[in-house]
Amino acid sequence: MLITTLSDTHMKHRKIALPKGDMIIHAGDVTANGREGEVISFLRWFAQLDYTYKIFIAGNHDFFFEEEAEKDLKKIIPGNIIYLNDSGVTIEGLHIWGSRYTLDVRLGF
Repeated sequence: MLITTLSDTHMKHRKIALPKGDMIIHAGDVTANGREGEVISFLRWFAQLDYTYKIFIAGNHDFFFEEEAEKDLKKIIPGNIIYLNDSGVTIEGLHIWGSRYTLDVRLGF
């Protein structure tokens, strides 16, 4: 299986040339300002990509995901995108876990 991973695109996702593959994982920070419109723009783009599996994990700059209830997020995330939020999925024997959690480096961890 060919897996493409990326993160920190901050609304520049349409400028990226992606390789062909079976799975794509975006590990967060899709927005520039964390707004709903930015999230929807990204999700529309991500959903149309030519990958069998599309996995998305929100990042610490994707504030919209902090503010919305899980049930409301399910309404805007296209059905062909697997959204991981402190959850996992197994695809073809590969276990993938996703979490928005970010350590606060000011705490010294």
